[in-house]
Amino acid sequence: MVEGQGQKQDWSPAARILIFLVTAVPTCLFGATMGFAIAWMWLSLEHDLPFEFSRIPAQYQFVFSAAIISASYPPLFLLTVAFARRTRQISLGEFGLGNENWGRDLGFGIFLGALFVALMFGIYSLTGLVRFEPADGISWKRWLVMSLWLCPLIGLTEELVFRGYLLSLAERWKGKIFAVAFTGLLFWVAHWGQGNAHEFLGAFGIFTLSTAFAIARYFSGKIWLPAGLHVGYNWAALSFGGDIGLGFPALTEFHPNAPAWLVGPPGHVGVLDVAFSLLLLFAVAFFAKGLYGGKGNSDTPMSEGDEQ
Repeated sequence: MVEGQGQKQDWSPAARILIFLVTAVPTCLFGATMGFAIAWMWLSLEHDLPFEFSRIPAQYQFVFSAAIISASYPPLFLLTVAFARRTRQISLGEFGLGNENWGRDLGFGIFLGALFVALMFGIYSLTGLVRFEPADGISWKRWLVMSLWLCPLIGLTEELVFRGYLLSLAERWKGKIFAVAFTGLLFWVAHWGQGNAHEFLGAFGIFTLSTAFAIARYFSGKIWLPAGLHVGYNWAALSFGGDIGLGFPALTEFHPNAPAWLVGPPGHVGVLDVAFSLLLLFAVAFFAKGLYGGKGNSDTPMSEGDEQ
């Protein structure tokens, strides 16, 4: 809206969110298309690739996945920072980009996220719900690329977008509860097509994780704790949860001994997975409240009424 003659135009939070999404989606799609095309041309020079992705060997599937992520996420990261810097009356700190204790928060988040997945898989193994076996022919090069590049890139970028930029603007628009629900919905849409995300259990599991990350964002006041949780969770789930069909290397093979609705196969969410996601939500709230006193800091996003 325009406040008066001679003043710069100041867009509402809803308008900023819409403009960002309209810009971010084509940016990601273009990057993903370029990454896929480059990987296809490169592999086609030496290999006769089948047209069906599911028939491509896992090591080549990983090349496609890594190329798509590497070509789409960095531009999205830079685009989000650019939008945040151009937003009037909101500092980078309010978007969760404060640098105080960022290393501690990131490291603690990675530890907590990985520990939670390890405990969940440990319970599955001890109760006989899932049998874990060492994977044959592990590609340590692919695993290192996944661990040191893809998982950090995905976690940091998605948290900057959803729990940084979008959460802050959505809170200014309609308040915290709306912001958590709205960004959770967008987070689910962004993961549509992965596993059983199109079904109720999958959707609820993704929404629960998004809520846990949002709680960590609000208690800590910055994105580093939820980013660490996201990175640690993804790394442990991908490293020990078996092949999800995208070529990501796993250190173990995941063999469920329970129905798929109870313990989903790799990449899918079952009832117990949802229950553990809820447990993670409460654990994050407990530890974050104890560590930060439940108050966040001065960088916590303000509602629109606070800025008047």
